[in-house]
Amino acid sequence: MISITLHFAANFEGSQTRILQFEKIQAGNRPISQEPAEQFEQPPGKSSHLLHQAHAQPPLPKLLQQADLFFQCPGEKYPISKAIHLSRLAAFYPKCRDCPHNQMTGNLSPQTVKRLQQTQQARGTAPELFTAEGVRGVYLNQIDRSQAAHIAGAFSHLLWESLPLKGVAPNETRSPRSSQSATEPTRPEKSRGPCVVIGFDERPSSPDIITGVAGALRRNGCRVIDLGLTVPSILSYATTHLQAQGAIMVTGSHSGPSYTGLEFLLEQSQPVSRGFHLERIQEITENGYGRASRQPGSQRTFHPMETYRSQFLKHFHALRPLKIAIACSLRLVRETLDTLFEKLPCQLLWVDIPQQKRNLLDPEDSDVCRLQNFLESQACDLGMLIDDDSRQTAFFSESGELLPNHAISHLLMQALAAEQPHAVFVLDQNCREQLTEVPPDWHLHAHQGTLADSYFQMQQHQAVYAGSHTGYHWFRETVPTCDAILTLAHVLAALSFSDAPVSEVLSSSTEETP
Repeated sequence: MISITLHFAANFEGSQTRILQFEKIQAGNRPISQEPAEQFEQPPGKSSHLLHQAHAQPPLPKLLQQADLFFQCPGEKYPISKAIHLSRLAAFYPKCRDCPHNQMTGNLSPQTVKRLQQTQQARGTAPELFTAEGVRGVYLNQIDRSQAAHIAGAFSHLLWESLPLKGVAPNETRSPRSSQSATEPTRPEKSRGPCVVIGFDERPSSPDIITGVAGALRRNGCRVIDLGLTVPSILSYATTHLQAQGAIMVTGSHSGPSYTGLEFLLEQSQPVSRGFHLERIQEITENGYGRASRQPGSQRTFHPMETYRSQFLKHFHALRPLKIAIACSLRLVRETLDTLFEKLPCQLLWVDIPQQKRNLLDPEDSDVCRLQNFLESQACDLGMLIDDDSRQTAFFSESGELLPNHAISHLLMQALAAEQPHAVFVLDQNCREQLTEVPPDWHLHAHQGTLADSYFQMQQHQAVYAGSHTGYHWFRETVPTCDAILTLAHVLAALSFSDAPVSEVLSSSTEETP
């Protein structure tokens, strides 16, 4: 018969070890002793000492006893190791500028550390995403698809807040199969999701951003109408035409080629600017929001170009034959003007300019100088520069002189006052101060200069025109409208009252007194 004794010893001071010892004992025919421990056990002190010497292991390396130090770049959701942190510092990774650990340079060379310090001193704090007229930021560095989707979801939350509640009418009877009793009050609920028109400009980053915007709107239960490639003036027209509750334009106008952004419209194409709901969108974006509806929204496409062009036919007729040079980088605007000028006595010449940040008020701007040189070489009667937002404009005389916008506003108001003697006009403070001689029967009001306030003041005072020194001209159509094509139509109509050169017409209009 075989007797097996199993002994275990554990050393908890170092790494855990287990010792398995087998002993075989031939016991013959006699029974096993009832006290086996007395036969096989060794003195406890000696046994533990031998086991410790036989199975003791060296201490763990110091590197494994310490936990790895991880870093996390601002705006990212996953940690990175110290090696990746140092490699990004050496490569001047953009997010390292705002990292609280950018001083931990490790074993980087002194030259690299010095360049990092110079870069951090030269660069100021990153500009805010929310500007006076919307959202602007560098593509991928400041605004990517997920960030744009989050902001678009905040805008949809604002639209859901403004939707009316719907309930059961007082005389409406319930179905007998209804689970609720007739006496139980009905909880008001929101109507179907808001209708939102979306579009994007010609920048390479815009298709990626609009994908995130559309997905966020559908996720929040909105009915999305996609215009595809468009310009802000066409988006504004489609918002009114489709009676949508809001609109989002993906555009980086008034910024460099690497920028992208979002602009918002409310019902009846009301712009969203600083002081008019933009702060509320920023607040919702920072505080977060939930889904307004469990039911996802829908999406369809709409092509507004035919109806958009047809609205200008009533303005482009009986015009004075002029040779006009226009600098514009927007393909849709150029195609629309080519179609409108096909049957007009005017000659239209195009000046190619890139999509870039420009200052239409600066005579030294590269695009301004380019158009001036073209006017001098081609002997044109009028020059016009249209910015990338399809609304802001600048006009030039036959000699290439950059005309002040307050003179253009005076010309337009004089032509409108001849047709509507009791018309009301709205101007910004700068433009109002530069117009020293104004007929006393003109009803003038002021606006603060933003797009939203220009729209609001026109609605409040029932004005027919609103102008500013920056080159934005608003006219009353179905709703207050700011469109470069509409501005050109009114300027050509005002110039058609005389055969004199443009510079003489403007000088005579400002010198006339009642």
